[in-house]
Amino acid sequence: MRGIIKSSFLWQFAAGFALGALGMVTLTPADTVTSPFATTTQPVR
Repeated sequence: MRGIIKSSFLWQFAAGFALGALGMVTLTPADTVTSPFATTTQPVR
């Protein structure tokens, strides 16, 4: 366990994950609206 904590791979992976998460949060457009339903209307017959 001690060797895993001191390994550079774990720290590089954690840093990459943190930077990716930060990028996803900061680069997401603020005006994005997600709708579970389609917004297109179909013509009435």
